[in-house]
Amino acid sequence: MGQDMRDLESHSEQIKEVYAQFGLAMYQAQCVERQLAILLATAYGPGPKRMTRSQYDDLLASLFKKTFGGLFQTLRKTVNIPEDFETTLSEALDKRNWLAHHYFWERAGHFMTEPGRRMMIGELSRIAAELDDIDQKLIQISREWMGKIGMSEEVLQAEMDKLIADAISS
Repeated sequence: MGQDMRDLESHSEQIKEVYAQFGLAMYQAQCVERQLAILLATAYGPGPKRMTRSQYDDLLASLFKKTFGGLFQTLRKTVNIPEDFETTLSEALDKRNWLAHHYFWERAGHFMTEPGRRMMIGELSRIAAELDDIDQKLIQISREWMGKIGMSEEVLQAEMDKLIADAISS
């Protein structure tokens, strides 16, 4: 076994933390992606009260098949979003794509050192927190819109519970 591999094994807890933080950041990116789909189906779409349950489920399913970029483009075409929030979503999309396609390649040298891994853990933690903030903002937009159309918090929670149950059963 080479020296590099022995060095990495001696830092396995820190390495696990890098992977855990990466997983959390990607999870938060997926939450933003899903929340965009929910927004397009509700706040910026016809909404669940204006269509049958089956039509709503079909719309949501079709939106869930879109990529983050596709959802963002649809949102931009559908509604006039404030410029600062559009910039925030665009940056979130860039971060998601960077994480998914380039992160570990660009951080390979950092990954090989203890200070580099510490930097990666902090960086990934910050990205996860930023994405969580965006997700919370999107959830708030959904809740405000649903409140305006008279949909109670209980109905919204039932919808979220159904989405979770559907995800678990598939």
